[in-house]
Amino acid sequence: MHVLTALLSCLLSLFGLTSQPSTTSITRVAGTSGDATLFSKTTLADGVATFECFASASGGCHYRIYQEDCAAVPAAGAAADGSACRRQTLDTFALQVGQQHRVEGLPAGFRHCVGQAQADHCD
Repeated sequence: MHVLTALLSCLLSLFGLTSQPSTTSITRVAGTSGDATLFSKTTLADGVATFECFASASGGCHYRIYQEDCAAVPAAGAAADGSACRRQTLDTFALQVGQQHRVEGLPAGFRHCVGQAQADHCD
């Protein structure tokens, strides 16, 4: 079966029918007993970001999409830990467990964070 799959993939690649590259980010927070208190997946493919909430102790995942603008050289007296960066929020939304949300048109290099409650938004 593996040989057949490999041959089919090679054949399709000859015709240019290959899947586009994608980036996937998994956020998983486990409690003391090992149970997932938060489990989320974000996939970026073809300029479309898909956010999926698989598990959350609160019943939902709260997302923040943002862009950071950091000075190349920190100003005198500025902290070197990134606190000199300016964050611009692009979108915030919440998903119930089992839901997904697609966002198009995000700028290159965008970032995101996810938490169990709105207050968890990576401040």
